[in-house]
Amino acid sequence: MAGKHISYSEWKNWLICPHYHKLTYIDKINKFEGNIYTAFGKALHTLCEETLTKTEQYRSQEKIITLLKEQFVKELKALPADEQQRAANDFDLPLWVDHGIEIIPDLYRSLTEKFGKLGKDWNVLAAEEFLYQPITEFSDAEKNFKGFIDLVVHSNKDEKVHLIDWKTCSWGWRREKKNDKVMAYQLVMYKHFYSQKYDVDPKDIDCHFVLLKRTAKPGNKVEFVRITAAKKRTTDALKSLTTALYNITKERYIKNRNSCTSCKHRPGVCEFYKTEYCK
Repeated sequence: MAGKHISYSEWKNWLICPHYHKLTYIDKINKFEGNIYTAFGKALHTLCEETLTKTEQYRSQEKIITLLKEQFVKELKALPADEQQRAANDFDLPLWVDHGIEIIPDLYRSLTEKFGKLGKDWNVLAAEEFLYQPITEFSDAEKNFKGFIDLVVHSNKDEKVHLIDWKTCSWGWRREKKNDKVMAYQLVMYKHFYSQKYDVDPKDIDCHFVLLKRTAKPGNKVEFVRITAAKKRTTDALKSLTTALYNITKERYIKNRNSCTSCKHRPGVCEFYKTEYCK
């Protein structure tokens, strides 16, 4: 049975392939449990969250670097045994740590360039802001939108709330990805439901993906990608969300075979391709 809520990730997986959505969200079959890339990303997410909300505790560069190393090791140990072995055999782990350490100064420099001095020009309102808001646009059943916003800040310069989602990547994003509406809909949805939760005028909310670029050169390892979420784009995103909910509640799980081996929204071959779950 469909759950009482839907997240951006669930909506995106339904959009890619309704049958894939059924296998992962309804049948609870999960063949992907992470890899070195997700471990690195989680470690950086934790570093951003901890150091920006506990500034007194992480004043020294040494403590920040130690936190990164500890979190990366922790996330690697949480991987399945085969992925741990692959990480040890196929990747230069110290180099990955070095890439993470190089990101740290660029991160704080970019935040300062964007917003000014922390505590004076801008303040952190929340890290991992939890959203669980009713989807009033859908009337067939009671559904909530569930999500976590990586960072919410208030800028004294423009008197706006800024929603930030960290995205770890290799060298960056191509223009097509920066302009991809499906990618943008994550922050469009976050903005809509954050506005609903706190009764904030959408005009007073800005949205950004912040790219944490592992293999880019030092000085260019962090990039802000602003996402516009005007009324038309918001309406389109919510319409797509309610379309997904309608079909999910009607248990319509059509296979999208065009996304089995080549899909711009999910690189690589689907983990269920030619398995017992999808023949």
